[in-house]
Amino acid sequence: MEKQINFMDLLRLYLRRWWVLLIGILVGGIISGVFTVFFVTPMYVSAGSMYTENSNDVVAKDVKDVNLNTIMVRKELVQTYAEVLTSNVFLKKVAAECGLGYTHEQLLSMISMSSKNDTEILVISVESPNPQHAYIIAQVITNLAEDQISSVVEGGSVKLLDEPEYPQTFSSPNIGNNVKIGMLVGLLLSMIAVFLVEMLDNKVKNAEFLAKQFQLPVLGEIPYFVNDSKKDEPAFKKA
Repeated sequence: MEKQINFMDLLRLYLRRWWVLLIGILVGGIISGVFTVFFVTPMYVSAGSMYTENSNDVVAKDVKDVNLNTIMVRKELVQTYAEVLTSNVFLKKVAAECGLGYTHEQLLSMISMSSKNDTEILVISVESPNPQHAYIIAQVITNLAEDQISSVVEGGSVKLLDEPEYPQTFSSPNIGNNVKIGMLVGLLLSMIAVFLVEMLDNKVKNAEFLAKQFQLPVLGEIPYFVNDSKKDEPAFKKA
């Protein structure tokens, strides 16, 4: 007969085996932490921001005359400028200016660009295992961006808002988050292990277990006696 287990049985099972779950949590957290510290390469990010604009936008001098369409057009410029600044032509210029030995394909994998809070501000981020390289590349991109935009986009221009800063600490990996994930995985694996062991255990533990499994009353029990070795010894020893 197949063993059936309900939620309360499962809860009681985990409460009885709480130490197994605790070991799973600790082992999972330790393994994740050790792996993160010794086997995951730390990455550093240097980021700068630029304000995007286009002289062809029809914007009145009076702030009240600025309409929603103009604002939307300016936001779309962020995406356009990001594509220009990640083009092969521009990245080849950046690679040559940096002199760090990177190809434009390698630079592309290191660079990310996004709009800051859905505004006209373009955020340029460079990620590298070498903090100095990330800083140098970000500096070169922001320095060359204005000329590149004005030469490609008619009436386009950008203004530097925040210069890239030298990264003092790594941005990834997040050791704390990885340890928490490892602890969660350890908990789940230990719960699965406890459940499988219980489901595969066909031993009759007591009369209640037997009656519950077969839905039949227990008429009697055969007592189990433990042999006492002392009783088997002779009452006296021969001289």
